[in-house]
Amino acid sequence: MISFVFCLLTFEQDIFSLLSFLSFEVLFVMITVERALFNAARNGDVEEVMSLLRDHPEINVNLECGNRYTALHIASLRGCHGAVKLLLSHPGINVNMKDKYGSTPLSFGCLRAHVSVVEVLLKDPRVDIRLGDYMGHTPLWQASCRGHCKVIEWLVASGRDLGDIKNKKGKFGWNEKGYTALEIARKENETEAVTLLERFIDNPTQTRHEFRVKHGVLDALAAEVFALTVFLCDDLLRLKPALTDTTTASATQFFTIASKLPMELQMMLCHRVVGSRKQNILHKNSEAAFKSLAWILSSESH
Repeated sequence: MISFVFCLLTFEQDIFSLLSFLSFEVLFVMITVERALFNAARNGDVEEVMSLLRDHPEINVNLECGNRYTALHIASLRGCHGAVKLLLSHPGINVNMKDKYGSTPLSFGCLRAHVSVVEVLLKDPRVDIRLGDYMGHTPLWQASCRGHCKVIEWLVASGRDLGDIKNKKGKFGWNEKGYTALEIARKENETEAVTLLERFIDNPTQTRHEFRVKHGVLDALAAEVFALTVFLCDDLLRLKPALTDTTTASATQFFTIASKLPMELQMMLCHRVVGSRKQNILHKNSEAAFKSLAWILSSESH
């Protein structure tokens, strides 16, 4: 009896050891895959990043490594915009994660003046442009401190709310008072950045428009508006009552948004409604398209 119990205990211990070993192996493989993703992002190996994301859909893209850097952090820090774009496409990505010191991926892009990375991140509406690190340094503060004028131009051109440039302070050094983005640019003698920020403070609408034209942001928005309006026209034609009954919710919503468009686009809409082949050119539903178009129009008005 004692021998039987001993054998049973030994067997259970062996099973427990085996299960523990298998769990360790699974965990080790997961960590190895995620470490490989981190290294690929750090090296700008776009093909490897794509392969890992494709072959391991369960991968934890937000796994933190040294200094709590994620793969998106390190790709932004190194200026690997291709890797950044791929990581942003993963449904589980947290675009605003902070590292050990409170820095976000956008902060790193602005800190190192990686304009292509900043451009990609700013196109993602999930990115919070106003998040500061633990000393209050926002992405705009980081760019202003170092005179990264192209980065500042992209931040302005994005149409996002940059916060209070004149009053929102971030510390400079551990024992000094806080400085605003404008003040820190002056302190560091970044005269071009100072001029740029003062222009934006004095006339934000005109300055933003100038930078949007300069960097082709308006062309991109116009292309998106065109695609969305074509989709909405084609989609609306499937709802035949909406063409004859302007009291329907769909028709009212459509024409309300259409009335806010420039005259050239309104004429295009009329032509499209008349000559549409009733084909939806985008894989979106009407509600999502309306929201996207409304967001673009609202950002243009700021």
